[in-house]
Amino acid sequence: MSDTKKVKKLSFSALLENNKIVFVFSVIVAILCWFAVSMYQTPETEKVFQDVKVQINFEGSTPYNNGFELYGNTDYYVDVTVKGKSYIVNDSSFSENIVATVSLSSVTTAGVYSLPLSVKLAEEAEDAEITNFSSNYIELYFDEPAAKTFDVSAEVEEDKGYSLAEGFIRENPRVSVDTVTLTGPSLEINKIVSVKAVVSLTEELSSTQTLEATIVPVGATDKQTFTNVKFESDEPVYVTVPVTFSAEYKPTVTFTNMPAAYKADGVEYVISPSKVNVTISSADSELIDADEISVGSIDFSQLNNIVNFITLKTEELPYTFNDSVSEFVVKVDMSSMEKRWLEVPVEYDKNALPKGATVSTKTIESVQIIGPKDSVMKIDGTAAYAVPVLDGITLKKGENTVPAKILLRTLTDSWVRGEYTITIVVK
Repeated sequence: MSDTKKVKKLSFSALLENNKIVFVFSVIVAILCWFAVSMYQTPETEKVFQDVKVQINFEGSTPYNNGFELYGNTDYYVDVTVKGKSYIVNDSSFSENIVATVSLSSVTTAGVYSLPLSVKLAEEAEDAEITNFSSNYIELYFDEPAAKTFDVSAEVEEDKGYSLAEGFIRENPRVSVDTVTLTGPSLEINKIVSVKAVVSLTEELSSTQTLEATIVPVGATDKQTFTNVKFESDEPVYVTVPVTFSAEYKPTVTFTNMPAAYKADGVEYVISPSKVNVTISSADSELIDADEISVGSIDFSQLNNIVNFITLKTEELPYTFNDSVSEFVVKVDMSSMEKRWLEVPVEYDKNALPKGATVSTKTIESVQIIGPKDSVMKIDGTAAYAVPVLDGITLKKGENTVPAKILLRTLTDSWVRGEYTITIVVK
């Protein structure tokens, strides 16, 4: 037993006699002593921690439980000055120990509150202290949420660069919806007196434009702002700015069911008024560079062998005629033509008739044929025939009166005047 102790004692003594081991041991002891002295002898310092976020614990708070919502700015930051040992406050994670909060227990009614800040250090930072912070209060806005529907009107703003191309006119704008619903704090919603859909024009216009609008609530005075009011919708609101073109045109007419001989030479006519100032849609681009405009059509079946005067109403046309023009009178002189009356047979395809239907009209009497004398006299009952017109007509049981179309078997410069019918019986 004593021999063992002697060996251990001799071994420890041997270590102390080893200069290298003694040197390493001395360095370690010196470092530990230096570290211990540094912790207790390092001078205190102050450091400013910028932009420490204020924690606003709204959910479960007094205003939350009373049905209020928090509006406006909720992102507040404060600069905090902390005093403590240098090695403590300069630690890269020390800012996590700074807690800035605000109490909402005093909020019992709607309004803007100036609430005191509480800035503290976590228990882990008990060797440091807060000496100052940049703000003592923050303002928070509490109110009951509200929603209200308003009529909406269009407002067009003219920005730099906007102009109208020569000859074009800007008409009253149109909004894509009649009403919009706004949400926000009751205090602000109740101060809104109207709502506008606002668009900006930034370039020269020569055509109708449809733009996405910004919804702007308007108060009783220009100074009122509604920063917390929102328009939320799945569909944007659009404002259409109609652009029209105004110019002087020569009115013209077209003719339908024209005999083949007239298609090459046309028909002479006189129209009054002979000139008219017209406003057209900018979408009718082919008319912008034209000098004529069609004001209607005349069916040859309207023309008699006299001087015909046919009235065309402007209200049926897609243009705005200025100078109070409400109608055009078209003069077509056919007094040189001849007229004769014929009895023509009725012809039809039996397979085109519904089951159980028969045509009871065999011939149509007193069909008016008009044209140059030589041409008209060559047409007889074998040169013309009638067919029933069934397009868009539903036949019912019993007698049915349907339109008839008179056809000429050969190309000619004559035409059929008037309207005729055929009787079809369905059993």
